[in-house]
Amino acid sequence: MQGSLSEFRLAEILQLVAVQQKTGLLRLSQSTKTVTLYFERGGLIATRDRRHMAYDPLLDYLLRVGWIHPETGGFLRTRIEESREDLADIIVADRYMTEEDLHAALEDLAQELVHTTFGWREGTYQFVSGEEALAGLRNRIQLKIDSILMEGARRADEWPRLLEKLPGPDVVLDLSGAPTSILGPRGHGVLNLVQGAMRLGDLVRVAKVPEYETYEIVAQGADAGVVRILERPEPLRAVADFGTVRPAFVRRSSIRDLWSLPRPVSWMVTVAVCVGSLLAALWLGPAVTSASAGRAAVELEMESAREAVRQSIEVYRALHGRYPATLTALAQDDLASPELLRRAGPLRYVAQGGGTGFELSNAVSVARPAH
Repeated sequence: MQGSLSEFRLAEILQLVAVQQKTGLLRLSQSTKTVTLYFERGGLIATRDRRHMAYDPLLDYLLRVGWIHPETGGFLRTRIEESREDLADIIVADRYMTEEDLHAALEDLAQELVHTTFGWREGTYQFVSGEEALAGLRNRIQLKIDSILMEGARRADEWPRLLEKLPGPDVVLDLSGAPTSILGPRGHGVLNLVQGAMRLGDLVRVAKVPEYETYEIVAQGADAGVVRILERPEPLRAVADFGTVRPAFVRRSSIRDLWSLPRPVSWMVTVAVCVGSLLAALWLGPAVTSASAGRAAVELEMESAREAVRQSIEVYRALHGRYPATLTALAQDDLASPELLRRAGPLRYVAQGGGTGFELSNAVSVARPAH
């Protein structure tokens, strides 16, 4: 499976991987940037490509958030080039981090990489399936695709609002009181690093958590009266980095509307999507073994695409209080790309009166005369 990210966005690829419970590696490329994601039975288990370690995303991440000092980073790069040792082994053996800290950092890195690549509108993707793609893979994590997508959507929507409160790294802050337990262990740890007046950018570089989370902790601290903003530059006109990154299948306004729904409704939508994905995976499995491999693969991909369309229809209803009149409305709301609708094959969609229900079926099989 390979193609262009302009036609098949990362969110749609991840949904397909989850529904089909795929095992293998997904390589995303844009200009000089490459991101590699490893999956096992539909779950994300690693983000470090052991075959292309000239650039290790883990080392870059640990340097950016303060786990490793820049001078130490240069030493580690030289050591890895000369000895071919694995960075994860070195930092645990030499006590730069504990195994627990390393595992948490790998999960943070995975979420950050996926969130960043959500914004790629150009580039290519290639999925290499099979257990052999995971041979020799170590330091595995376990992240569910549904959780990654929901967190990515939340971050994409919240980042502009965070920048309204904290417009960039030049914000100067200090503490007006002791950090409280209401901010959680990570929040407490980050704010304890503030000793007197401090630039937000400097806090990001020592916080040992992702940049987004540092901004979020500081904003929560300000709301709780624990953090005091001493100097605030003019708000940024262009939203940097995270603000330009949002899932391809949902526009920003739609995400905001979804998260502003009453909590039971939001959770019902989330649970429905997860259950739908699981039922699709269980139902589709036997079909693969009952037909020829080539035909089964095509049918499987088409049915997976149809399942994604069904989920998008339910999300549309959660946002608008009714089902769409036509499938075109999904594309207009950025809930389903034209490419996804094409891959789902010719569809027959009928919305019931008042938008209270719908029927979705294969237009070819419906049109076929009975024998």
